Amino acid sequence: MAVDILMATYNGGRYLRNQLLSLQQQTYEDWTLLVRDDGSTDDTVHILREFAKSDNRINIVEEDSGKHLGPGRNFLGLTKYSTAEYVIFCDQDDIWFEKKLEILVDFAEKYFVSNIPCLVYCDAYGYSDAEGIIAIDSVSLNHAKNLREFLFFNAGYQGSSMLFNDKLCKMSAEYRGDYFYMHDDVVSLLAHCFGHVHFLPKRLMLYRQHASNVTGNIDASIYSYLRRAFDSKLYVLSAVHYKEKEYFFEAYKDDLDAESQRLFAAYLEFPKKSFWGRLYIIIRYKFSLGGNTLKLLIKTFLRRPISDDYGINSNL
Repeated sequence: MAVDILMATYNGGRYLRNQLLSLQQQTYEDWTLLVRDDGSTDDTVHILREFAKSDNRINIVEEDSGKHLGPGRNFLGLTKYSTAEYVIFCDQDDIWFEKKLEILVDFAEKYFVSNIPCLVYCDAYGYSDAEGIIAIDSVSLNHAKNLREFLFFNAGYQGSSMLFNDKLCKMSAEYRGDYFYMHDDVVSLLAHCFGHVHFLPKRLMLYRQHASNVTGNIDASIYSYLRRAFDSKLYVLSAVHYKEKEYFFEAYKDDLDAESQRLFAAYLEFPKKSFWGRLYIIIRYKFSLGGNTLKLLIKTFLRRPISDDYGINSNL
């Protein structure tokens, strides 16, 4: 089965060679890289052209290149070029272990259902760019079995950890929401609403942690968790992810089943309610963070409901 690897680049010359080399070392060789640069001013484009000349599996997408689309729109826009049975996003600065594609494709062949949007995501080690060591044993910390456990995530699953089928890719390429924040959010949300989501608990890559990370770095230490838990400036819902789900619901509500519609409506009411109203919503609809209701309740006790008012008047 063919795999299309979708990569969006922007000023990644410092890391790009190692990532491309890790793709070329994959034991699963039936892949094509579709890569689009977003207007780099370093040597990123030169490196891409150099590799494309020597490997016909590497294809540079010229349409809309250099337009500063941002990572979300650049990545999601690449889905419309995919023709393979399976698709995976690829960051410019990570390093894939040589069996990553082989293991994910093997899982998909065993567990994906044809004609249903399906997604599997793996784990990774957090790699410290500054120290040159593995600093985090696991970067995939929250796992949801269904929409009820996923809606309060302030992100989707980490993009380059996900392999998904052509059915989900087509839905992503035709995404109807008028607003979205990141590509992996969209794909994760579509999969939870209309398909199947699987977690493969294997660490199949090095997820590079450095100052230029688009989505920030991961700190899994106890100190960091406690500091964040009691930080009054933090929030339960990120406004951009709330807005993303609001627009998603508006675009897809007629396609959702009755239970999913009910869950979305309750989620969207959450930041508008009083403190006790927010607790009631969590308990009444059995919301959780990856199956952990207590974690969501603690966040609700300690934090603001949303990161900015976003036109919401909540009775705090």
